[in-house]
Amino acid sequence: MDSNIIVMITLLALPNGENNVHVRPFDNVAACTEAAKIEVSDPFVAHVECSELTDGNLTLNFKRSTGESGAGRSKTKATS
Repeated sequence: MDSNIIVMITLLALPNGENNVHVRPFDNVAACTEAAKIEVSDPFVAHVECSELTDGNLTLNFKRSTGESGAGRSKTKATS
């Protein structure tokens, strides 16, 4: 059995200044990519991507952005 897990990681940027991260598992990349296309249409989604976790480990690294590059735009990324 394969130990890799596909997850969708969604970063929400709410109007009150709060940011939240949601992680949702999926059976395969295609299902995750389809769900990410729907999520990205939400105006409060700052970023969404599908990722493959090896051995079920997820490490998040947050960096504050000082510029406006990419601010207010949603992006999707899927692994193959």
